Amino acid sequence: MNDMYHPNLKRSLIPLYFLSLVLLLAVLFIHPSNAGAAEPSGTAFPIPPLSDNRDPQLPNVVVIATGGTLAGKARDATSFQTYQAGTYLMSDLVNQLPNKNKIANVNTYQFGNKGSGSYSMGDLYDLSLAVDQALEVYDGVVVTTGTDTMEEIAYFLDLTVRSEKPVVVTGAMRPWDVIGTDGPANLYNAIKLAGSGKTKSFGTVVMLNDIIQAARDVTKTNAQRMDTFETPILGALGYIDETNIRIYRTTAKRFKAGRADWATPFDLKKITKDKLPAVEIVYGYQDSSAGAIKGFVAEGAKGIVTAGTGAGGISSKMSTARSNAIKQGVIFVTTTRTGSGTMYPSGGNGIIAGDSLNPQHARIMLLLSMAFSNDFNTIKNWFGTVGTQAIQLKTQAPDIEAPVWPQGSALQVTNIGQNSLTLTWPEASDDIGVKQYRIYETGSGTVVGNVYASVTNGVYASVTNSVYSSVTGSVYYSFNLSTLTAGTTYTFSVTAVDAAGNESIGLSKTIQTNSPRSSSDSTGSSNSGSGSPVVPAKLDVTVPAGGTRSVSWKDAIWITIPEGATSQELHLTAESLQNVDGLVSDSHKLLSSVFEILKNFTQNFGKPVSISFLFDPAKLGQDQQPSVFYYDETKKTWIEIGGTVMDNKITVEVNHFTKFAVFAVDKPKSPGSVEISFSDIAGHWAELDIKQAVTQKIISGYADGTFKPDNSVTRAEFAVMLMNALKVDKKGNALMFADQQQIPAWAETAVTQAVDLGIIHGYEDQTFRPDGLISRAEMAVMISAALGTTPATQAATSFADDEEIPAWAKGHVESTRALGIIDGRSGNKFEPADTATRAEAVKVLMKMMQRK
Repeated sequence: MNDMYHPNLKRSLIPLYFLSLVLLLAVLFIHPSNAGAAEPSGTAFPIPPLSDNRDPQLPNVVVIATGGTLAGKARDATSFQTYQAGTYLMSDLVNQLPNKNKIANVNTYQFGNKGSGSYSMGDLYDLSLAVDQALEVYDGVVVTTGTDTMEEIAYFLDLTVRSEKPVVVTGAMRPWDVIGTDGPANLYNAIKLAGSGKTKSFGTVVMLNDIIQAARDVTKTNAQRMDTFETPILGALGYIDETNIRIYRTTAKRFKAGRADWATPFDLKKITKDKLPAVEIVYGYQDSSAGAIKGFVAEGAKGIVTAGTGAGGISSKMSTARSNAIKQGVIFVTTTRTGSGTMYPSGGNGIIAGDSLNPQHARIMLLLSMAFSNDFNTIKNWFGTVGTQAIQLKTQAPDIEAPVWPQGSALQVTNIGQNSLTLTWPEASDDIGVKQYRIYETGSGTVVGNVYASVTNGVYASVTNSVYSSVTGSVYYSFNLSTLTAGTTYTFSVTAVDAAGNESIGLSKTIQTNSPRSSSDSTGSSNSGSGSPVVPAKLDVTVPAGGTRSVSWKDAIWITIPEGATSQELHLTAESLQNVDGLVSDSHKLLSSVFEILKNFTQNFGKPVSISFLFDPAKLGQDQQPSVFYYDETKKTWIEIGGTVMDNKITVEVNHFTKFAVFAVDKPKSPGSVEISFSDIAGHWAELDIKQAVTQKIISGYADGTFKPDNSVTRAEFAVMLMNALKVDKKGNALMFADQQQIPAWAETAVTQAVDLGIIHGYEDQTFRPDGLISRAEMAVMISAALGTTPATQAATSFADDEEIPAWAKGHVESTRALGIIDGRSGNKFEPADTATRAEAVKVLMKMMQRK
């Protein structure tokens, strides 16, 4: 229905003009979109909170109103075409709905109140952000708008909203107050649909006339009839018949539910609205002239969609003008004016096939693509993936859950010799089955072995390089290591890997091989006849002047003396104190033994000495963390040192010896800090890693109590996360990038550090591109550089899409894969050009920390 009113009614509607103007000014006064073109993407909208008296048994739905015919006021009850669009407030309309409290707890937000064609692309930018903000609280959102450009508004939301929760767009072909109006029914059913959750992960849908349509495919086909919205060729998604909501087909997005790539690359929080370029549509017809293309280019159009005849044909005049425009950097998309049909790639430079998108949908797709990239091949790829949305049939949803160790699992070390030992660990569980166990020597970051598992009658049995035994019904695996160096401290880690390539956290153990001297070595690493080490009651070790030595005792403390720490012979002793009366008060929560470590001279060490302590994590409270303390003999008090935690071991560096212990301390709570109980990570596949990363101050959440695990990560953000993980203190040199002024202040230090360390580099045009979304290939290269690993030299990786991995990244990708840090996605594809999410970045960084 036309959103405008008949001109002959101008005089009679003057009072309505005045009322509309007042209402419009009120809306504009509170509407954030009027703050200017370059406002930051973090704008908050006054979305109403959940009602205190809401029914906990009902879904929570908010209606975001923009006006249109649905909110229109007619001249009289029979005027279907003569009315003022966007007159009534949505709060009033919702209150008129009968039985609305039986289908949902409903609130409203008046975003605007005018015809759909009156909204700018900047307004749609704001609308999308408002929808996502609302979905952080509500179970579903209904957007009401005029029908003239409803399909474009809906498709814009479909491409930009990040949440998988239901978004339903509705409106009306007849104003609210006429006989036979469709407005109340459409609004009621839209609320019902949004609250039902039936279209969760479908993306945005359009619902009018009881028919549910996909935003990408739906189009308005008639200027007057109420059944105007149709989906050519493909048909509707489903129907609503009172309480029956039936879905008969799905969308490609639904097949990606719960995956990091469900949301498109078009995260509006990464750009400002002034980045949305001018994109126009040119209509083809018999002997059409070149004037439209020339005119749009002259006015600054960056992209043009051609609505061609038949399979996208345009006249020779238009073709010549298009070729000239392409030379000026304008990108073209080919579509058809017929209303349906698929355009296929022609291979022409500067021209993209619009698949089955109609011209108005293709314009939205091109506009958003060009807002996020100026690279033609990237945009073309997005049209072939995001824009096409062809369904890839799979037999089952992709597995993203890593194997899990039984509670209390530990890696055991037996049969310790000078050059060999045996690792033993329990069986891990997984929803699709553990395929293998990887054994890492974490000091070098290399895989030293694999133990493969097979399934016989539902029972796992180990094969290659392992033996297993059944102990009280449990299966244990073992792996023999040889060719080790005598008298050397090693740290080994075992992870479980399932058939989809998901890798568990590691079970780690540090051990020292037997010294080549006598079997009564004071480190306690000798073997008894049974193969178990004999541990002395006291550690007693002598280190030559300037020498280096790593020793451990009782699998409770590990001491590493670096080369040059002392210029004289070092004689160190260590023991656990049995009587701690007067040392530890009742107010202390002790997590380890109290160790007294002494040396034969009073001077401090010339280089820091590393000491690691085993502690009992089961004694920690929910808001506590372990910390190492030393005892000040003069002040008779414990002094906190801190330490780096890895599993149930904490490590510190000291320059002197005394009494040491691990105590429980309260986690620090800085002003404005966000607790780890984020509202959007419960049940997420990366929940545990996210909590651990926040605890280690690698990354933080948002002020609204969310973490947004599936949001994409920019290059600047990843630089900060990576430097936080590495705990880099040294400040880098001044940056020399052409766009260094665009690097935000909060990321500048991290970027300079990463550049100085050779971890991050700029592009050939001397830019850094801090707001650019980091690709999986870039992330692999940075992680490899951070670990200092040598890129693999083989010509190919083991991924199915190896040919798509750039040559500059291939060696690094294979190295990080071999270390178990970065895995492939579904179908053993690495997908190097895909962007990484916050959850993926955290997972990779936590795995990297295990290899450090």
